[in-house]
Amino acid sequence: MTNIFASRLSKIKYLPILLVAYLAALMSLPFIRRQKYVIGGHSGELFEDNGKAFYEFLINSSSVSAQNVIWYSIQKEGLPEQINVDKIGSFKGYFDYFTAKCALYTHSSSTDLAPLAFHIKFMQPIRIYLDHGIDGLKKVGWTSKIEPANGYVVASDVGRKIKQQYWHLSDDLIIDTGLARYDRLFEHMKDRKAAKVKRILYLPTWREWNYGIEPSSFENTEYFQKIVSFLRDSRTKQLVTSQHVVLHVELHPFCKPYLDAFKQQIAEIEHIEFAFGNISDEIVKSDMLITDYSSVCWDFLYQNKPVVFYQFDQAKYLNDRGSYLDFDSQLFGPVCTTESDLLVALQNCMSGEEQVSQKLRHHYFTHIDNKNCARVYSVIEELSKNAKSR
Repeated sequence: MTNIFASRLSKIKYLPILLVAYLAALMSLPFIRRQKYVIGGHSGELFEDNGKAFYEFLINSSSVSAQNVIWYSIQKEGLPEQINVDKIGSFKGYFDYFTAKCALYTHSSSTDLAPLAFHIKFMQPIRIYLDHGIDGLKKVGWTSKIEPANGYVVASDVGRKIKQQYWHLSDDLIIDTGLARYDRLFEHMKDRKAAKVKRILYLPTWREWNYGIEPSSFENTEYFQKIVSFLRDSRTKQLVTSQHVVLHVELHPFCKPYLDAFKQQIAEIEHIEFAFGNISDEIVKSDMLITDYSSVCWDFLYQNKPVVFYQFDQAKYLNDRGSYLDFDSQLFGPVCTTESDLLVALQNCMSGEEQVSQKLRHHYFTHIDNKNCARVYSVIEELSKNAKSR
């Protein structure tokens, strides 16, 4: 996957086509109505997450014409045929951006939609930062480079305070609508009854300090060894076998260069699935989550499903990356730093001894419903009305 924090100098190649498209949009402005919604995420590499959820909300809305909803991608291959696609960095991509009513993205407008376009002040669409997860376990180290937007989505007052204190955003820019993709989770959650744990998702996130390590050396990292050790532990096998549980392992996209090393170690273990790809279905299907610092933990809390945190490198992580939360008091599941503690916590959760804290659940989510996309849309409409009245 592309490093979305790469130097902006790499985007200079887009400057000529950006300027031509901008001038064309400027000349066309008196003759068009700004009705388009342009949406992107994950540097144009994935049709997924909050961007996808809001795209689907709009094309199913009676208030917006589907032809005015455009997804931005680096390529059309692998995308559903029925969606409208603009290529990032193309003339049409820039033209549609500058003539759009609203631009929505999950990382930045420059990586997800229109490289460098945010530098031009005139003719900008309404810009909404949908986010790709809830802030909490991972400190953001690039807050000084946050691009300007008209609204930044959060899910509660906790998120609001983080964006105020650490992102240095004014309160009027922060919109507590809830994340767009949680509408789908709510729909699945409505009919779900408390069930015995039959499927566990193990989702270890990436470590920045492992960037660039050669595959031959990666197997010597603590990250690789701890993950493999847990999955190959005879106690893990005994636990999942005796409880008839499927343990589904999903690695971070940055692990792609090291897939062969993982597969050699864990791909053939009984009762353990190994995959690499789209996790949205697994988030719905799985009854429980094991993670370290992934924001997917919030998806499980939202669904009222148990989470176990396995933070074998907690001290290094807090020193090198940092968190907005106190791991000893603010998390919503057992926090384990050793493999033995993890196995005990798993047994407790699977036997029903660990219950999801409803107090913390409502603390971290203002809204638990299927109206998140609708609230984002209402914010856009209000911003549009205010802009026209000036």
